[in-house]
Amino acid sequence: MTRVAAGTVPTRPPARAYEPVFVPHPGDVLRLLTALSIPAAWIVSGPLSSLVMALAAGGTWVLRYYARSRSEDLAGQAVLFLGGAFSVLGTYRTIAWLDVVVHVSMLAVLTTMLGNMLVHHGMLPAAGTRRQDCGLLLSVTALGVLFAVLWEIGEWAGHSFITPEVGVGYADTIGDLAAGLLGSLLAAVWFHRAAGPGSRP
Repeated sequence: MTRVAAGTVPTRPPARAYEPVFVPHPGDVLRLLTALSIPAAWIVSGPLSSLVMALAAGGTWVLRYYARSRSEDLAGQAVLFLGGAFSVLGTYRTIAWLDVVVHVSMLAVLTTMLGNMLVHHGMLPAAGTRRQDCGLLLSVTALGVLFAVLWEIGEWAGHSFITPEVGVGYADTIGDLAAGLLGSLLAAVWFHRAAGPGSRP
Protein backbone atom coordinates (compact mmCIF):
# COMPACT_ATOMS: atom_id res chain seq x y z
CA MET A 1 0.00 0.00 0.00
CA THR A 2 1.25 3.45 -0.85
CA ARG A 3 1.88 6.14 1.77
CA VAL A 4 -0.54 9.04 1.75
CA ALA A 5 -0.89 12.28 3.61
CA ALA A 6 -2.87 12.38 6.84
CA GLY A 7 -6.61 12.69 6.33
CA THR A 8 -6.68 11.11 2.86
CA VAL A 9 -7.98 7.68 1.89
CA PRO A 10 -5.14 5.20 1.22
CA THR A 11 -5.35 3.33 -2.07
CA ARG A 12 -3.63 0.40 -3.69
CA PRO A 13 -0.84 1.01 -6.18
CA PRO A 14 -2.22 1.14 -9.75
CA ALA A 15 -2.03 -1.91 -11.97
CA ARG A 16 1.05 -1.77 -14.16
CA ALA A 17 3.23 -3.83 -16.41
CA TYR A 18 5.03 -6.59 -14.51
CA GLU A 19 8.37 -5.19 -15.65
CA PRO A 20 9.22 -1.54 -16.37
CA VAL A 21 11.39 -2.20 -19.44
CA PHE A 22 11.29 -4.80 -22.21
CA VAL A 23 13.35 -7.86 -21.31
CA PRO A 24 12.81 -10.97 -23.49
CA HIS A 25 11.69 -14.06 -21.59
CA PRO A 26 10.31 -17.53 -22.50
CA GLY A 27 6.72 -16.25 -22.41
CA ASP A 28 7.43 -14.27 -25.55
CA VAL A 29 7.65 -17.50 -27.57
CA LEU A 30 3.85 -17.83 -27.64
CA ARG A 31 3.59 -14.15 -28.56
CA LEU A 32 5.92 -14.73 -31.50
CA LEU A 33 4.00 -17.85 -32.53
CA THR A 34 0.75 -15.88 -32.59
CA ALA A 35 2.35 -13.22 -34.80
CA LEU A 36 3.70 -15.88 -37.19
CA SER A 37 0.20 -17.35 -37.39
CA ILE A 38 -1.06 -14.25 -39.22
CA PRO A 39 0.35 -15.20 -42.67
CA ALA A 40 -0.29 -18.88 -41.95
CA ALA A 41 -3.97 -18.13 -41.33
CA TRP A 42 -4.19 -16.31 -44.67
CA ILE A 43 -2.78 -19.37 -46.45
CA VAL A 44 -5.05 -21.82 -44.62
CA SER A 45 -8.33 -19.91 -44.54
CA GLY A 46 -8.08 -16.52 -46.24
CA PRO A 47 -7.80 -12.83 -45.30
CA LEU A 48 -10.57 -12.77 -42.68
CA SER A 49 -8.82 -15.50 -40.69
CA SER A 50 -5.57 -13.57 -41.01
CA LEU A 51 -7.33 -10.51 -39.54
CA VAL A 52 -8.55 -12.63 -36.62
CA MET A 53 -5.01 -13.76 -35.84
CA ALA A 54 -3.73 -10.18 -36.22
CA LEU A 55 -6.21 -9.06 -33.55
CA ALA A 56 -5.12 -11.95 -31.31
CA ALA A 57 -1.45 -11.06 -31.83
CA GLY A 58 -2.13 -7.42 -30.98
CA GLY A 59 -3.82 -8.52 -27.77
CA THR A 60 -0.81 -10.60 -26.74
CA TRP A 61 1.42 -7.54 -27.04
CA VAL A 62 -0.94 -5.40 -24.96
CA LEU A 63 -0.79 -8.14 -22.32
CA ARG A 64 3.01 -7.90 -22.42
CA TYR A 65 2.81 -4.47 -20.80
CA TYR A 66 -0.41 -4.53 -18.79
CA ALA A 67 -0.71 -8.02 -17.31
CA ARG A 68 -0.17 -8.03 -13.55
CA SER A 69 2.15 -11.02 -13.69
CA ARG A 70 3.81 -13.42 -16.09
CA SER A 71 1.29 -16.12 -15.22
CA GLU A 72 -1.59 -13.78 -16.06
CA ASP A 73 0.23 -12.83 -19.26
CA LEU A 74 0.74 -16.46 -20.32
CA ALA A 75 -2.84 -17.45 -19.52
CA GLY A 76 -4.16 -14.52 -21.52
CA GLN A 77 -1.87 -15.31 -24.45
CA ALA A 78 -3.06 -18.91 -24.50
CA VAL A 79 -6.71 -17.87 -24.60
CA LEU A 80 -6.15 -15.33 -27.38
CA PHE A 81 -4.06 -17.71 -29.48
CA LEU A 82 -6.42 -20.67 -29.12
CA GLY A 83 -9.50 -18.52 -29.70
CA GLY A 84 -8.03 -17.27 -32.96
CA ALA A 85 -6.71 -20.68 -34.01
CA PHE A 86 -10.09 -22.34 -33.45
CA SER A 87 -11.67 -19.72 -35.72
CA VAL A 88 -9.08 -20.25 -38.45
CA LEU A 89 -9.44 -24.04 -38.35
CA GLY A 90 -13.24 -23.97 -38.25
CA THR A 91 -13.34 -25.80 -34.92
CA TYR A 92 -16.39 -23.86 -33.73
CA ARG A 93 -18.47 -25.45 -36.49
CA THR A 94 -17.57 -28.97 -35.40
CA ILE A 95 -17.64 -28.44 -31.61
CA ALA A 96 -20.64 -26.22 -30.91
CA TRP A 97 -20.10 -25.71 -27.17
CA LEU A 98 -16.54 -24.49 -27.69
CA ASP A 99 -17.83 -21.12 -28.92
CA VAL A 100 -19.40 -20.42 -25.51
CA VAL A 101 -16.28 -21.50 -23.62
CA VAL A 102 -14.07 -19.24 -25.74
CA HIS A 103 -16.44 -16.29 -25.36
CA VAL A 104 -16.35 -16.62 -21.57
CA SER A 105 -12.56 -17.01 -21.50
CA MET A 106 -11.86 -14.31 -24.08
CA LEU A 107 -14.08 -11.73 -22.38
CA ALA A 108 -12.45 -12.53 -19.02
CA VAL A 109 -9.00 -11.90 -20.52
CA LEU A 110 -9.95 -8.75 -22.45
CA THR A 111 -11.88 -7.24 -19.55
CA THR A 112 -9.05 -7.85 -17.09
CA MET A 113 -6.56 -6.38 -19.55
CA LEU A 114 -8.63 -3.24 -20.12
CA GLY A 115 -9.21 -2.83 -16.39
CA ASN A 116 -5.46 -3.02 -15.78
CA MET A 117 -4.85 -0.40 -18.46
CA LEU A 118 -7.43 2.04 -17.11
CA VAL A 119 -6.25 1.76 -13.51
CA HIS A 120 -2.62 2.07 -14.59
CA HIS A 121 -3.34 5.30 -16.45
CA GLY A 122 -5.49 6.74 -13.67
CA MET A 123 -8.78 6.45 -15.57
CA LEU A 124 -10.18 4.11 -12.92
CA PRO A 125 -9.33 4.37 -9.22
CA ALA A 126 -7.22 1.74 -7.53
CA ALA A 127 -9.86 0.71 -5.03
CA GLY A 128 -9.19 1.00 -1.32
CA THR A 129 -12.53 1.23 0.50
CA ARG A 130 -15.55 -1.07 0.28
CA ARG A 131 -17.45 1.50 -1.75
CA GLN A 132 -14.54 1.91 -4.14
CA ASP A 133 -14.27 -1.88 -4.43
CA CYS A 134 -17.96 -2.14 -5.37
CA GLY A 135 -17.60 0.69 -7.88
CA LEU A 136 -14.56 -0.97 -9.44
CA LEU A 137 -16.35 -4.32 -9.70
CA LEU A 138 -19.32 -2.69 -11.42
CA SER A 139 -17.09 -0.66 -13.74
CA VAL A 140 -14.98 -3.63 -14.81
CA THR A 141 -18.09 -5.74 -15.40
CA ALA A 142 -19.66 -2.96 -17.49
CA LEU A 143 -16.48 -2.70 -19.57
CA GLY A 144 -16.67 -6.41 -20.29
CA VAL A 145 -20.32 -6.17 -21.35
CA LEU A 146 -19.34 -3.32 -23.70
CA PHE A 147 -16.65 -5.59 -25.15
CA ALA A 148 -19.26 -8.33 -25.67
CA VAL A 149 -21.60 -5.93 -27.49
CA LEU A 150 -18.79 -4.65 -29.74
CA TRP A 151 -17.81 -8.26 -30.46
CA GLU A 152 -21.33 -9.02 -31.67
CA ILE A 153 -21.38 -5.87 -33.80
CA GLY A 154 -18.10 -7.02 -35.33
CA GLU A 155 -19.58 -10.44 -36.11
CA TRP A 156 -22.62 -8.81 -37.74
CA ALA A 157 -20.37 -6.54 -39.82
CA GLY A 158 -18.25 -9.51 -40.89
CA HIS A 159 -21.35 -11.46 -41.88
CA SER A 160 -22.96 -8.53 -43.72
CA PHE A 161 -19.97 -7.00 -45.51
CA ILE A 162 -17.22 -9.63 -45.74
CA THR A 163 -18.53 -13.19 -45.79
CA PRO A 164 -21.80 -14.93 -44.80
CA GLU A 165 -19.68 -17.69 -43.28
CA VAL A 166 -19.44 -15.59 -40.09
CA GLY A 167 -22.11 -17.11 -37.88
CA VAL A 168 -24.86 -14.78 -36.67
CA GLY A 169 -28.45 -15.19 -35.50
CA TYR A 170 -30.68 -14.38 -32.55
CA ALA A 171 -29.82 -17.44 -30.49
CA ASP A 172 -26.12 -17.11 -31.29
CA THR A 173 -26.05 -13.42 -30.32
CA ILE A 174 -27.94 -13.88 -27.05
CA GLY A 175 -25.78 -16.86 -26.13
CA ASP A 176 -22.60 -14.93 -26.89
CA LEU A 177 -23.78 -11.91 -24.88
CA ALA A 178 -24.65 -14.14 -21.91
CA ALA A 179 -21.23 -15.79 -22.14
CA GLY A 180 -19.63 -12.36 -22.38
CA LEU A 181 -21.45 -11.23 -19.25
CA LEU A 182 -20.25 -14.31 -17.37
CA GLY A 183 -16.69 -13.71 -18.54
CA SER A 184 -16.91 -10.07 -17.46
CA LEU A 185 -18.11 -11.06 -13.99
CA LEU A 186 -15.26 -13.55 -13.64
CA ALA A 187 -12.80 -10.86 -14.74
CA ALA A 188 -14.21 -8.38 -12.24
CA VAL A 189 -13.87 -10.86 -9.37
CA TRP A 190 -10.33 -11.81 -10.45
CA PHE A 191 -9.41 -8.16 -10.89
CA HIS A 192 -10.62 -7.41 -7.36
CA ARG A 193 -8.88 -10.40 -5.77
CA ALA A 194 -5.60 -9.80 -7.64
CA ALA A 195 -5.49 -6.23 -6.41
CA GLY A 196 -5.13 -7.49 -2.86
CA PRO A 197 -6.83 -6.23 0.30
CA GLY A 198 -7.36 -2.54 0.47
CA SER A 199 -8.15 -0.20 3.35
CA ARG A 200 -11.77 -0.72 4.35
CA PRO A 201 -12.81 1.72 7.05
